[in-house]
Amino acid sequence: MVWFKTGVSLPMPNWFYTDALAAQKGPVDDLALLDLNRSGAITARSLVWREGMEAWAPFLTVAGKVMENESHGEPVGIGVCAHSGQVYRAEEMLPYGEALIGPEQKESFLQMMMEGAVVEIADATYRGTEYVGFWWRTLSSLLDYMVKMIPSMLCMVPYYVASFSSGITAGTRVGQGDDLMSLSGFTAMTMLAYGLGMLGVLAVSIFYDTWMVGKYQATAGKMIIGAKVVNPDGSRLTYKRAFIRWLAKKPLNYLIVWIPSAIGFGLIVGVIGAASNNSGDNAAGFVFAMVTGLFIYFALLALCSGVYWMAAFDPEKRALHDRIASTRVVKK
Repeated sequence: MVWFKTGVSLPMPNWFYTDALAAQKGPVDDLALLDLNRSGAITARSLVWREGMEAWAPFLTVAGKVMENESHGEPVGIGVCAHSGQVYRAEEMLPYGEALIGPEQKESFLQMMMEGAVVEIADATYRGTEYVGFWWRTLSSLLDYMVKMIPSMLCMVPYYVASFSSGITAGTRVGQGDDLMSLSGFTAMTMLAYGLGMLGVLAVSIFYDTWMVGKYQATAGKMIIGAKVVNPDGSRLTYKRAFIRWLAKKPLNYLIVWIPSAIGFGLIVGVIGAASNNSGDNAAGFVFAMVTGLFIYFALLALCSGVYWMAAFDPEKRALHDRIASTRVVKK
């Protein structure tokens, strides 16, 4: 419970606030702001701002003063409903252990408690931002990969058709005088189809991550696990910031992760393979080179993947792309 007391009443300022999708709304007066909280349109963590404030702040930090102004300067004790996240006067709320439940949520909460769905909950009044951990983020990435799999495969259909056609042509042209020219043409067509297909896959990735995060604050995978991507102050990302996050996550992270691993594999296989050729034991040398190369490849892959698993040790669960784009992944 938080108490506020001042000697004078606050003026009726023009408040701006962010809705559930972090879109800016307003202006509204004190009473309208309280009504929005009462209806659930804004919660304790929704950002609000009015002229004279240095920056946007959670509604919880100003709710007591706004309610005190409504009560003509009388001190007001407030609390946050652990069931809905809305701010209420403390005397209106139902205590449940360390937590408080809002008046509109009493019946639904009691019903859940009777059904055994609620056992122990913490006080939401002082609960800060909850960041999403590494393994949950890994799960959301796998879910996003499955979502993008079908449109990505559709982009590669021309390549699959071209490859199949060139294989048939190669078989029917054997022994003919113009087979080399024909195969060269089909090879060029296959390479072109592959290049266009990869551009399509890239476009799907850019559109999916940028549009979903910019519009809904989350990709489908994050929606499923109940997470969203926000700025450090909890506000919504612009499409530009969402695209910067994609650049940091895909091209940059892949550059750091996959290229060093592939180079390490190639160097090991090349060096050991050359040594085996000189010794004359080609078969055993090839097997040894491949096994050693794969070991180095996966070792480098695990090491370079630190750009992702650093989120397991960061206090705010940030991966490298979160640090570069200055974003956070939090629970809704």
